[in-house]
Amino acid sequence: MQVSMSQSKRSYKTYSEDRMESAVNCVKIDGVRIKRASEIFAINRTTLMNHVKNYKCNAIGRSTVLTRDEEQLIVHALTKLADWGFGLDRFQLQICVQDYLRRIDRKNPFKNCLPGKDWIAGFEKRWKDQLSCRIAQNLPKNRAEASSVEVLKDFHRKLKDTIERNNVEIGLKIYLIAMSLVSKHKLEYKKIYAGKDLEIHIKL
Repeated sequence: MQVSMSQSKRSYKTYSEDRMESAVNCVKIDGVRIKRASEIFAINRTTLMNHVKNYKCNAIGRSTVLTRDEEQLIVHALTKLADWGFGLDRFQLQICVQDYLRRIDRKNPFKNCLPGKDWIAGFEKRWKDQLSCRIAQNLPKNRAEASSVEVLKDFHRKLKDTIERNNVEIGLKIYLIAMSLVSKHKLEYKKIYAGKDLEIHIKL
């Protein structure tokens, strides 16, 4: 007896390669939960989960939120500020990224554009060869005088003029945001970002 089999009419939704890659990177690199990423990119949660499990990173260091160049500028700003005794901590970095994302009006998976602890951990891992977050000591008197608020403001003005002349809009935004977060009152033993091999201090 011959049994005829009818073809299944079940339809499978397809997703563009770029969209799926962005969703996977959102989970693997930026630390966003699969459920949240599936909602953002309108991809079936089970499908996304399968892709995440079989994830192969073809673009090392790629982030779905900030580009590598943008993150490099943030790293440079963090190391420079630490060298002058005005280092930023993890929360200030979160605020820096939040402010930047709002200024450029970029779509992101963060609540109120504020990156969470998972993103911070991923950021530190990506730049571990250049940056670390550790306890700082008081800035020596000679360096504290050289890193006065007046000196910092003068540098701020010169930096802004230089970047505007060279039309480097992204760099300008990142530096101005980072420098605006310099706290007037720092704790004596506070973990701040600094260059990997730099002995870090804070200006009180």
